[in-house]
Amino acid sequence: MKKMSKEEIVKISVELFRKQGYNRTSMNDLALACGLHKGSFYHHFHSKEALMKEVLQTLLHYYNTKLFSIAHNKELLPKERMELFFKKQEPIFTSNLHGCLFGNITLETIGVEEEFRTVIHCFFSSWIDAFFQIFYDDGNDQTAALAMAKSSVMEMEGALMLMRVFNDAKILHQACEHIISKFNHINH
Repeated sequence: MKKMSKEEIVKISVELFRKQGYNRTSMNDLALACGLHKGSFYHHFHSKEALMKEVLQTLLHYYNTKLFSIAHNKELLPKERMELFFKKQEPIFTSNLHGCLFGNITLETIGVEEEFRTVIHCFFSSWIDAFFQIFYDDGNDQTAALAMAKSSVMEMEGALMLMRVFNDAKILHQACEHIISKFNHINH
C-alpha cells in the first residue's frame, strides 16, 4: 500500500465515479483503486459523501477555470470562443464514453443527497452562463441569449446520455456541430 494525497485520491475517484456511478461505487472500491487500505482512505475522507462533495467542488473549479473561462475571453470572437469551448470540452466528456460526471451524479443523487445539490446547481449555472456570454456577445438580447444558452446545455446533456446509451462519441460531436450551426446563423 502507498501514501496518497487528497488531490490524487480525488483524481482517481473522478474516473471511478464516472465509470461506475455514485451508488455502485463503494468505499472499498475507491480504496482499492487508490491502492490504499480502507482505514487509510477514511483518514482522508470520513465518508463517500464527503469524497463526492470534494470531487464535485474540484471539478467545478476545473471547469470554471479551464473551460467556462473560454466563453469570457474577449480577445476571441464569439464564434471562435464557441469552437474552442467545444474543442476542449468534447474530449473530457467522451473519455471512455462515460459522459458528464455532473449529469450522471445528478440523475443518481439529486433527490437523495441534498448536500450535492448546491455544487451541481453551480456547475449547471456556470455552464449556462458560459453559453449565455457567447450568445450575448454575438449581439443577441439577454432573453434570447439566455434561452439559447439553456437550450444548448439541455442539448449537450441529452447528447451525453445518448452517447452512453449507444456507445457512440459521434452523438456528442453532432450536438456540438448542431449548436455551432445555429450560432453561425444568428446574425449572418
